[in-house]
Amino acid sequence: MAGKTQAKRPMIKTSPKAAPKAATKTAPAAGSKNAAAKTPPAKGKPLAENTKNLKAAAPKIVAAPAKPAPAPTAKPAPAAAKPAAPLAKAGPKPKRQLSGATRVGIAGCAGRMGQMLLKMLSQAPGVLVVGGTERRGSPALGMDLGALAGTEPFGITVGDDPALLFDSADVVIDFTNPSATALHAGYAAKNGTAHVIGTTGLDTDQQAAVARAAQRAPIVMAANMSLGVNLLEMVVEQMARILDTDWDIEVVEMHHRHKIDAPSGTALALGEAAARGRGTTLRRVAKRGRDGQAGPRAKGEIGFAALRGGDVVGDHTVIFAADGERVEVTHKASSRELFARGAVKAVLWAAGKGPGLYTMKDVLGFSVGGGTSNGGQ
Repeated sequence: MAGKTQAKRPMIKTSPKAAPKAATKTAPAAGSKNAAAKTPPAKGKPLAENTKNLKAAAPKIVAAPAKPAPAPTAKPAPAAAKPAAPLAKAGPKPKRQLSGATRVGIAGCAGRMGQMLLKMLSQAPGVLVVGGTERRGSPALGMDLGALAGTEPFGITVGDDPALLFDSADVVIDFTNPSATALHAGYAAKNGTAHVIGTTGLDTDQQAAVARAAQRAPIVMAANMSLGVNLLEMVVEQMARILDTDWDIEVVEMHHRHKIDAPSGTALALGEAAARGRGTTLRRVAKRGRDGQAGPRAKGEIGFAALRGGDVVGDHTVIFAADGERVEVTHKASSRELFARGAVKAVLWAAGKGPGLYTMKDVLGFSVGGGTSNGGQ
């Protein structure tokens, strides 16, 4: 009987065969359970070796979920890069801070104001002129900017691609024409580039285009960038607020023979100031010129007269006339340099500002009665 018992004990040792079977059901998580159950362990291999095989297989089971683990971390990275794309276009701003220079482009660089601006900006501390554009077909295309400024060569030629100019500059100053300026405002919005506008004569749609662009870029819009004219606007608004409609208001301006819009943008800005002072809008009360049997003057209207001739840089007079007395306030410009100096101030002020539609009153740091002008455009 003892011998029979000993003969049965080796059969009990075969129980490891059942252990691998149980293991094979658990180990191949991704495989078929039936296939795993039918696969016997290798004959003649001790339990210890089978256990090693199971341990060797275990890391594979752990490693499988470990591989996808980095994937969720890696996927957000591209998603975070997408919002950063607009900032990449605004990249010049950090570079400007590092170099200490504001990179400026000039649209309309071959015009009278453009050439003056080129000269003054090239000499202004903290400013680096990086480009200038003109309309297609202009004889100035391909010229060195220094030749236009009357200085040493810049090594930069006049181009006709405003998109490139707005992409490479921190601030673009614009003395062109209304349709071009409205187009340029779109490039300013796309790149987040500051846009300083001295163009006058914009119509309602063009003004609206500039206003839309100002939601995404800083835009300074001013019909006149001299300190004196902006001070005159303040005085006119105050006078109109004090004097009632028994006082007639007339705005008289004179410019050189080459000026193409009338009344001038500055004259309209002065008219806007007078209208604000009286609590109304200029479009309701403006009388832009009289001819023939115009009839008697309407009470409360603001009249305009535009004179053209010679090389007059810009004269503006606002007349307040009542029975028995008259008050006149006048500004006369004898050089375009005063406008260019104001433009340089606007350029340096606008660099790095947030989106918005600003005026020279913001640049110069004063305002009246909380009213915001759009530059009289």
